[in-house]
Amino acid sequence: MEETANSDGHKAITIYINGTPKQAEKGKLSFAQIVALAFSSPPTGEKVQFSIQYTRGHSEKSKGTLVEGQSVEIIEGMEIDVTPTNRS
Repeated sequence: MEETANSDGHKAITIYINGTPKQAEKGKLSFAQIVALAFSSPPTGEKVQFSIQYTRGHSEKSKGTLVEGQSVEIIEGMEIDVTPTNRS
């Protein structure tokens, strides 16, 4: 897939979150932004946390995990898995 310009002229790329293609602006995405893209209505509750793992990222860091407060530089075709978990 190719990069395309969105309505405000920024480069939009396709990434895959939980196997679903999503359009995002090229650059960095925060932990919170990724969770928002993964779930239209994220699970909530006092003990709900999220686990984020990614693959097919930049060559210097092609795979890894994110914790709350971190961000990652996204690239075309990147795959991100977001899993809700219960804190014990």
